[in-house]
Amino acid sequence: MQYTIPNVSADNAEETVFRALKSLLGGRYPVFLCVGTDAVAGDSLGPLTGTLLESNLRGKTYVFGTLDRPVTALDVDSAADFIKKVYKGGVIVAIDAALGTSEEVGNIKIIDKPLKPGLGVKKDLKEVGDISVIGVVDGKDGKDLSLVRFSLVYRLAKAISGGVERYFAPAL
Repeated sequence: MQYTIPNVSADNAEETVFRALKSLLGGRYPVFLCVGTDAVAGDSLGPLTGTLLESNLRGKTYVFGTLDRPVTALDVDSAADFIKKVYKGGVIVAIDAALGTSEEVGNIKIIDKPLKPGLGVKKDLKEVGDISVIGVVDGKDGKDLSLVRFSLVYRLAKAISGGVERYFAPAL
């Protein structure tokens, strides 16, 4: 199943993220694996979202990948293996930036399948997670992720983290 939240600036983006997670998670408390680096604006969605989650969820779940401790392409395989060993049977939600079509820029996609990090920039990394949350930061012709507007990345991160916070709201 896939949910697409078009136009992250829409008033209902957080609500739609919340409803998609509620449907896919069914009340389970996931571990979050936020992939990317703050060294490149277009690849900072994961660690920015991870930082917002870590700050606002106050220990209600585990978050791997923040601005201070990013999970980059070099770390993603070992981080995923660690999470699987430590949190046996737990559901992993993987969050990352993605390239899409020019019409998809600014969309959030939530999919009940593992994330394939690095796909848009031709990296061959193994799939991670059980559920993928991706924010489309640029079109497929985007060859330089450093040219992506940080304001877009921030809006995507706020919508994703806001939806996750609503999912955890009864526990906060």
